[in-house]
Amino acid sequence: MIAALCFDPLPLFLAVRADPQLARTPLVSVEEQRVTHANAAAKRHGITPGMRLDGARMRVEGLQVVSYPEPDLQHAWEELLRELSGHTPWVESRSRGRALARLEPDEAEALAVAYGVRVGLAPDCETAELAALSTRPGTARRVDDVQGFLARLPLRFLRGVGLSDGNLTRLTWLGLGTVGHLAAWTQTQVTSYLGEEGDAVLRYVHGPRRTALRPFEQAPTVSRSLAFTEPVVEPAQILPAIERLAHDLAKELSGRAARRLTLTASLPGGTRRASRLSKRPLTQARHIRQQALFALHDSRAQGQPIERITLEVTAPEPLGVQEGLWPRRERRQRALEATLERFPTAPRRLEWEDPNAQATDRVGRWEGYAREGGAYDAASVAERGVPALATRGRRRRAAKDERATVPEAALAASVPLFEDQPYEPATGVADVAHAQPAPEPAPGTVAAAMYVDALFTGAFTPAAEMTHDDEGLGVPAHLVASQAGQPEPAQRRLFAPRRRGQRYTEEYSLEDDDYGLEAA
Repeated sequence: MIAALCFDPLPLFLAVRADPQLARTPLVSVEEQRVTHANAAAKRHGITPGMRLDGARMRVEGLQVVSYPEPDLQHAWEELLRELSGHTPWVESRSRGRALARLEPDEAEALAVAYGVRVGLAPDCETAELAALSTRPGTARRVDDVQGFLARLPLRFLRGVGLSDGNLTRLTWLGLGTVGHLAAWTQTQVTSYLGEEGDAVLRYVHGPRRTALRPFEQAPTVSRSLAFTEPVVEPAQILPAIERLAHDLAKELSGRAARRLTLTASLPGGTRRASRLSKRPLTQARHIRQQALFALHDSRAQGQPIERITLEVTAPEPLGVQEGLWPRRERRQRALEATLERFPTAPRRLEWEDPNAQATDRVGRWEGYAREGGAYDAASVAERGVPALATRGRRRRAAKDERATVPEAALAASVPLFEDQPYEPATGVADVAHAQPAPEPAPGTVAAAMYVDALFTGAFTPAAEMTHDDEGLGVPAHLVASQAGQPEPAQRRLFAPRRRGQRYTEEYSLEDDDYGLEAA
């Protein structure tokens, strides 16, 4: 037959199982300072679910309060299912706190006494669950005549399968007292009158009823434990042990990932356990170590003598890998991540400054992926690719803020040949719009420029247009006239006008867009 075992409310069952003395004292479970469940002793004092904890303490002196986090409840329920699978291979979880198993009547009665829970036996799952709800804790009830049992079952037991108190009152006003009275209604009438609750209650009243169970499937786990020769208390002894277990688990997973990690600390006086549900897949040792430290803090085993530590991850699954278009780049990235995992400060990356610079030391610089001390940068390793070259629009906007770099060859070509004046860097192309008006060239510089032009081109200035200064240098007459305040005569061109030309003595600078040379 099919047996239904009711362990609910599960927090109260776990508390009584850990300390049997709590079964005879007022006991409540609390979540966010609200009572979620209360045992029979607490209900006799007027404590009901939903009451504030302060009000419940005022009603009962010495009220016992228990609270379990969600990971601990899930882990405890999975452990109970594993224990039941040792009695029969056909075990199912109806909901957290209720289990279905295929058992003989003698085995069901023994389990009811051993666990102190309500057990119901029937040919189908739905009737067995109703039979379990209608009996007392620690006893088993067997049902052979399903229709006769439903005809006599009071309607209030349907509250355990989804019927609210409000709808129970409405059905009572209509004169319905048993489940058999509700079974006389059609399915359409039940769903129309009860609304959403009618869908949950319908299978217990009209069916269909399930008579087969699936074999128990235990979730695979991977665990590693470390036993100490003597109980340890100091963090300097516990942290290396957790680090070692984390590396062993990461090596055992070998490409798989898990979400739930459970830490179990064995103490001389008992066992402390805590579970953590990670937001990211647990694949690397540092992530496992982080969640293990959180679980150690939740277990409140710090400062207690620990004899053995066990780390366990539940339901590891292989990671889905999407093949990329560039496998060599992906392999290189994986190698970089593996190197960063072990040596955070070793790898270097090239930080581009000016890809078009002629000097190699101005093209870029090498920087580390991690700062001093091994702390990772804010950016992810996957996002630290080689930065793309700046677009032309960005380069033009950046030219307003940064002065264009003049190559060394241009600096050497613009040194004065005939004067002992110090060299002053020329204004770059990007600052021409904001540059100040150029000062009037000195006579010696103009004479030198005309002398070189005459050597290479054969052009010269007639003597009528030349004058001599105190140093004996030939100077154009228009310069002397401008210095004396006289009107300047018309100046004769030395060369025919060209659209794009440049003398080798003129200054030039490296533009942003290309490598072309252009007169300043």
